[in-house]
Amino acid sequence: MKSIVFYIKEPFKINQGFMYNQTTMLDQYRPIVMGPFPNSKNVLYQFEHYYNINEIQDLGAFFQEQNVVAIHAHHGKHSIDILPIAVEHNIPLIVHFRGRDSSAKTDKRYQENVLRYKDLVKQGAGFFAVCKFLADELKKLGFPQKKIHILYGGLDLSLYPYFERSLPKDGEIRILSVARLVEKKGFITLLKAFQRIHPLYPSATLHIIGTGKDEEKIRLFIEENQLTDSVFLRGPMDSKQISTELRDAHLFCLASETGEDGDVEGIPNALKEAMASGLPVISTIHGGIPELIEHKKTGYLVPEKNDLKLAQGLKYFLDQPQLWKKYTRSARQVIDEKFDVLKQIQVQQQLYGMIVEDYHHEEK
Repeated sequence: MKSIVFYIKEPFKINQGFMYNQTTMLDQYRPIVMGPFPNSKNVLYQFEHYYNINEIQDLGAFFQEQNVVAIHAHHGKHSIDILPIAVEHNIPLIVHFRGRDSSAKTDKRYQENVLRYKDLVKQGAGFFAVCKFLADELKKLGFPQKKIHILYGGLDLSLYPYFERSLPKDGEIRILSVARLVEKKGFITLLKAFQRIHPLYPSATLHIIGTGKDEEKIRLFIEENQLTDSVFLRGPMDSKQISTELRDAHLFCLASETGEDGDVEGIPNALKEAMASGLPVISTIHGGIPELIEHKKTGYLVPEKNDLKLAQGLKYFLDQPQLWKKYTRSARQVIDEKFDVLKQIQVQQQLYGMIVEDYHHEEK
């Protein structure tokens, strides 16, 4: 059986189950994982076939024995390390771009990425962008259009059954947000929006799942604005735990925005999970999000970094619970059609075949 080598520079994190699926669910190729660290460090996600690249004495023989037809790097930043090896052994390198690693936002970020990828642009065989927005960013960075392919990240839909919601007449109205606690996720904007609607809906609470470098900044804002009784930082959770939290929530909000350093979103998995689960979603006109959510059809979109408009989005659903069913059924249909992991894995494997064939055709 032909093999695909997945190169990872570091073990998958708790929020990267979608990457684990893209690595392990192949049925037309044998997935092999390779990285510069021992397998014992892959604590959260185990791989059946993992190799420490530093312990392989003859890579050429290894690639031949394993019948490796392509190398797939899961991030742009990881591709830099493996590119010289792919070129030396004449193996097509496919690189996945997911956000900041393909951003052309801000002059600094643009210049950094143009310089970083100058060899990859010429020598890479194929480039996966998780949405059209990032595909367009790759073009700005000089990647050839014919080698760029949009590959939507899929969900394991068995984890996210659709469940119809209603606004509770008494008791807690739970608003949920799931993301890394970093600038581009817009949590300060979300907290300001929540402050605006809370006096109108005093039983509303905001639950934030995730961890990240901005945690203390967010915690301080909550304390300084006396929100400790209604806003809860819940820490990191795995996919199964998040699935349970989604079932217990009433609305989902993600206030994504462009970071000062040019960091951007593709299409956040958390939004897909919420839509699959039947939650009304409020988010921003940012990155690939408008490719997922259609305003006032499958969710509610507002300009990024605008807490007033975001509050209006939250209020839109809180004031009109009779609309929830229509929105959430349409949203689930989008997920079923475009973001089912079983469908996307098949697309991924079809792209492998096409890219490998084109690579060897160009050689002749």
